[in-house]
This record gives sequence, C-alpha cells and structure tokens, in this order.
Amino acid sequence: MIFFYISLSTYICFNIIKYKKSFFALQKNKYSIKEYGKWIFKNYKEVFLNKELLAIILLIITLKFNLKVIGVSTVIFYTLMFLLDYKKKIKLKMNKQMISRIVITILVFIGLNIWFIADYISYHYADIIFDNTALYYIVLILMSYFSHFVVWIVNLIAKPFDRFILKNKKRR
Repeated sequence: MIFFYISLSTYICFNIIKYKKSFFALQKNKYSIKEYGKWIFKNYKEVFLNKELLAIILLIITLKFNLKVIGVSTVIFYTLMFLLDYKKKIKLKMNKQMISRIVITILVFIGLNIWFIADYISYHYADIIFDNTALYYIVLILMSYFSHFVVWIVNLIAKPFDRFILKNKKRR
C-alpha cells in the first residue's frame, strides 16, 4: 500500500509541472477551445511524442509483474521525470479564467484519486470493486499522457462558468 501512496505523490508532483505547461499553452491560445484544439494537433510532437511515452511502455512491461513492481517502477519513472522538468520555469498569468480551469482540474483529480484510493483500500480488504488494481496506474498514466486533452475538456467545462462570471460582473 505504501508503494501506491508514494507512486501517487510522485505522479502528482510531476503532473503539477506537466499541467502547468498545458495551461500555459491554453493561455497562449487565449482560452479558445477551437484554437487550443488546433494547437494540440499542430504540435503533435510535443504533445504525443514525449518522454512520457516511456511511462506507457514501462506500464505495459510491468503489467506481467505484481502491483509492487508497478508501484516501484512508477515511483522511479515519475521522480526522474519530475527532476528533469523541475528546472524549466513557466509563468502563468493568474486571472479568473485560469483559476477556474485550475480549480476544475484539481476537482477532477481529487475525485479520481479519492475514488482510486477508496477502491484500492477496499481491494485489500476483500471488498473488491475492480479485480485489477493496475487499472489505477493505467488511468493515471493516461491522464498524464493526455494532459492537453484533459485541459481541453476542462476548458470546455469552464466556458459556462466564464459566462456566468461575466454576467455577474456586468450586474455590479
């Protein structure tokens, strides 16, 4: 169980940096759903052919082993990825639009992680919801790998909130 929590913490540290890059790209595209979608496919090398593709390969290789091997390999991989990307500084302009997108992203991750942790704990106490706990690592790694798409979906969700904030701002 300790490997799960440690791997989750290294995963979260790396994803803070990764999602910061995604939010920066969204900000450069002026929060436009259409423009950001075009940017994702225009910069496919940066988005899809990155170092994190190794995490997917690593996960496929470690699926034949037990959960501890998957956890340890995830810890090592995301720690290395975090250390490689840590020095690259990106400045985000914090405005209401960015804050709403960050809050929605955090809520998505908190919801998923609470569900995963609860299910993981229930797995070890014979109250099984999923038989394969490697599913957690698969979903988490894919959420990290497809971070630009997650940010695109969060941007899509946040658009109505932006309209609501603008309407309330005009009323004052």
